[in-house]
Amino acid sequence: MAKTLISAISKNYATALMDVASEDNSYDKFEIQLGEIYDVLCSSKDLQIVMTNSSISTEKKIQILSEIFGGKIEKKLINFLKILVEKNRFNEFAAIKKSFSDMVQKLSNKKTVEITSPIKLNFENKTNVLFKLEHKFNCEILPVWKVDKSLIAGLTFKYDDCVIDTSLRAKLENLSKNINR
Repeated sequence: MAKTLISAISKNYATALMDVASEDNSYDKFEIQLGEIYDVLCSSKDLQIVMTNSSISTEKKIQILSEIFGGKIEKKLINFLKILVEKNRFNEFAAIKKSFSDMVQKLSNKKTVEITSPIKLNFENKTNVLFKLEHKFNCEILPVWKVDKSLIAGLTFKYDDCVIDTSLRAKLENLSKNINR
């Protein structure tokens, strides 16, 4: 599935799902199972096509979802998927999942941060970076480690809608822009 844009509609559905999860504190279970559903959707282009095809009946789509996920995920999530199909919002699933995960992380005082370095960091360096980030944000950091050799030196941090670029590449690009003014 492609990069996810989160709309107000997606946030509304995610908020409704948070309300359902709050009934029995199922936040983590829902998040895991939404991830499993997402993985199945990503691995099957045919399923994606079927679920977004308007010529296939709602009943048939619900039957397909029930066959794939019935007994494997919470009944409440099956019902949620049915609602998405009935309201013709299944194409919003990835954004709803992302929005739900963001809400769960905020509730549990966690933050996902994509950390990119020019080389693979060793355990000690990763620990130091995480310690500083956890101190800065005052929350648990869920790191996503990446390597981009074009950075030359330094790190980039992506979280929420922010990017902090401390790389040498960024500094050289800024210097070049200033010189060329």
